[in-house]
Amino acid sequence: MPGYNAHRIFNYAIFAAIAALAWHESVNPKQLLALSVGFYIGTDFITPDLDTESTAIKRLGRLKILFLPYKWTFTHRQSSHNIVYGAVVRILYISIIMLVLYYVLFKSFPSGTVFFSAYILLFLIGIIIANTLHVLLDVIF
Repeated sequence: MPGYNAHRIFNYAIFAAIAALAWHESVNPKQLLALSVGFYIGTDFITPDLDTESTAIKRLGRLKILFLPYKWTFTHRQSSHNIVYGAVVRILYISIIMLVLYYVLFKSFPSGTVFFSAYILLFLIGIIIANTLHVLLDVIF
């Protein structure tokens, strides 16, 4: 099974080709940035390996405590490595944590708050692409 660095090298090599193609096709730079940030987060932090003592979980430092319920709930290489389900569950899990933290810090959401835009969608697509490449590399090796 490939290690953390093998996953990172594979993901970034594939994404470099995707970004070059998008740039060549004159994709909006802000949209490409949103996709790239999502891809980076998906490659280095929100990986299918959050349910183990992986490098990704260790990089979170003290914040890794937030992922203990995730780690206890999901078994490695089962649901966490499902291309669609695994990424969606991790995104929802982190979204709930972020919304709760925001609410606790500010005691409410601002009026007229909109949690959806094209940039958020591209960010989420970047995470899903990174997770898909991670799972595909595990399947290949």
